[in-house]
Amino acid sequence: MQEGEQVTVRKIAIRELVEFILRSGSIDEGENSNHTPQEGARIHRKLQKEAGKGYQKEVWLKKPLEIANATVQIEGRADGIYIEDDQVYIDEIKTSETPFEELEEGIINLYFNQAMVYAYIYSEQEELTQIGTRLTYYQTIEEKITYQIRIFTFAELKNFFEDLIEKYENWLVFQMDWRETRNDSLKDLVFPFDAYRAGQRELAAAVYKTIHAQQKLYVEAPTGTGKTMSTLFPTFKAMGEGLGERIFYLTAKTITRQVAEETVKKITQKEARVKSVTLTAKDKICFLTERNCTPEHCPFANGYYDRVNDGLWDMLNNDDQYTRPVIEKYARKHELCPFELSLDISRFSDLVIGDYNYLYDPTVYLRRFFEEENKTNLVLVDEAHNLVNRSKEMYSASISRKNLDSISDDLDKTFKKLKKAFIKVDNEFELIYQSLDGEAYHHQAAAPESLINSLFKLQERIKEWLAENPDHPIQQKMLPVYFEIIRFTRMSELYDDHYQTTVEFKNYDLIVKEYCIDPSWFLEQTMDKVGSSILFSASFSPLDYYQEVLGGGEESLTYRLLSPFPSDNRLVMVDAGIQTTYQNRTQSIPKIAASIEKLASTKTGNYMVFFPSFQYLDQVVAYFHEAYPEYTIQIQGSKLNEQEREEFLAAFVDQPEQTMIGFCVLGGIFSEGIDLVGERLIGTIVVGVGLPQVNHEQELIKEYYDEKRGQGFSYAYQLPGMNKVIQAAGRVIRTMSDQGIILLLDQRYTNPHYQKLLPVSWADRKVIYGPAAVERTAKRFWNSKNK
Repeated sequence: MQEGEQVTVRKIAIRELVEFILRSGSIDEGENSNHTPQEGARIHRKLQKEAGKGYQKEVWLKKPLEIANATVQIEGRADGIYIEDDQVYIDEIKTSETPFEELEEGIINLYFNQAMVYAYIYSEQEELTQIGTRLTYYQTIEEKITYQIRIFTFAELKNFFEDLIEKYENWLVFQMDWRETRNDSLKDLVFPFDAYRAGQRELAAAVYKTIHAQQKLYVEAPTGTGKTMSTLFPTFKAMGEGLGERIFYLTAKTITRQVAEETVKKITQKEARVKSVTLTAKDKICFLTERNCTPEHCPFANGYYDRVNDGLWDMLNNDDQYTRPVIEKYARKHELCPFELSLDISRFSDLVIGDYNYLYDPTVYLRRFFEEENKTNLVLVDEAHNLVNRSKEMYSASISRKNLDSISDDLDKTFKKLKKAFIKVDNEFELIYQSLDGEAYHHQAAAPESLINSLFKLQERIKEWLAENPDHPIQQKMLPVYFEIIRFTRMSELYDDHYQTTVEFKNYDLIVKEYCIDPSWFLEQTMDKVGSSILFSASFSPLDYYQEVLGGGEESLTYRLLSPFPSDNRLVMVDAGIQTTYQNRTQSIPKIAASIEKLASTKTGNYMVFFPSFQYLDQVVAYFHEAYPEYTIQIQGSKLNEQEREEFLAAFVDQPEQTMIGFCVLGGIFSEGIDLVGERLIGTIVVGVGLPQVNHEQELIKEYYDEKRGQGFSYAYQLPGMNKVIQAAGRVIRTMSDQGIILLLDQRYTNPHYQKLLPVSWADRKVIYGPAAVERTAKRFWNSKNK
């Protein structure tokens, strides 16, 4: 250790320590509490207040230790400490819907084990020879409190604590040794390619500086810059220098998660040592044909906690990259739930790759990492423009009267309490329906409080019913409705002036929605809990818009890389002789078809055409196929499975012998995140300016930002639309050697309001009028490439 260097004290939370070493038994989704942390905290405060003046609440306890030549601190907050009949007690408060008498003995023991660690630290500090522990269990459905007391001598607690630490020591030593190995390898990390691409070094430097300053950075970097490598490489370097302990690489799509995995492989091919895990959605990775996370139905859930630590030890000592196939291999070997195993191995991983929701979604985020502030967590958000709509979805929830009625009708009269709770909710729906007064839609700023209160009570009744009737034939039908209710009640706890309540009567169903128009404040609060957040995308213009709507705050940083592609390898044309507004769509079809054909006739190859809707697509395809039957075409279906998607893309072969045209929709699965390099795609045609269809929610966004910034139409329609256009157009140029044409069909691209939203690199675009001009300009471009 160098002179002046501080000793790093590893902090270990008491709850995590106890749960990791002493947990036992099975995974049982039916026994999990569905209360939010806010609700649990509210009940804690209520019980602590009722305990009286002599009750000390939230007492911080800590104990420094030397384990394997390392300084660690065991720490946590005891819920309460009180004295009764000259006896000191540590109080451990737990809340759940499950009746106390139905708790497994292992769960009760685990609760007491946590209290015993607090009791040991406190009795050692206060030199007590004996101390009591009390479990205060609050059952939420009946609002019933159960107390259980256990008395321990100091000697008993000392033996228990020393045994606990001894069992943990191997894991701690492994983690310390791994951290040293990892950091030593990352300090000397070398860029895995012979040279940086244009802009990569600058982007890597910006990322590193942002992490060093614990800031947020919003980056626009064109496709082909190598954004994944340019962000992961400097983040690993920063980790090696002690600026972070865990990286979260978050994406919207599976394909971008695979790119992150491949990047880790490249980084670790030489000397670097990194443990990474890819999280796959529970339903996708489940081994069962139909997921049922109860010990009675799933052998991988039954006894999971009795076997998991052996599985983890095996993984940690034999593999570093925990991709889905690797997780499945160890899960089968040790008979473990693969999803829970991926979460448990993430505790020991340096890089966690997964969906946005693992950080941002208030109902499913990883509490083990993000419930408390932890500035050693570093976050990288790929294709972050997708987070605008995804975050609105994450913070919104809807409830369907029809869904609830379908369950209520199937319940027989023996379940009186549950039936009564359903009827109470339906009465609230009826009052809302009557208030519509014959209209099909209504919105208001206020939350639907009466409905929410009734749903909370119904939620508790369903929880009780599910536990008491595990084999009832409508269990599987009840569960989705139950989760729908839980999501709605949880969102109600976040409801504020960023929300509107919408009511829609549609297809004989009444749907009430808590719609989050502006989740930026929630995103900002979430990102403030981590050390640094780097959000990046190829289409992030204007940057100040994304900075605002994605929770950047005033202190966040922005950075834009210019396009590294040779401009003479790409032609951008605007056919300003076409109008695609809704009123002009029918008249525009022949011109659109002709422009597509003229472009495709200039060079044999593969082309993609993007439309604002499936309806418009179908109309143009029908006309095009009849007018130009000689062309091979592919049409994107509205509901493609994974195999159909792969077959669609496989048709885009390199250097085809005949021209093929793919007709797709803007914002769909083929408009971003796919790489058709070389001559697999030589032309992209975008019909229209991508404006979202006018609907109630887009209009609410418009009204909100009109009031907030006077830019409602831009925020609700123009900016989201142009992002889809830029993403779709970007399919054509993927590498430095690619050559291709982008054709924009709409006269609105000549309007200054739209022009300012186009990429700077498109400043050399050619404005032309009509199919003949498309053909002439495209031929000149291709002729220049053949010289």
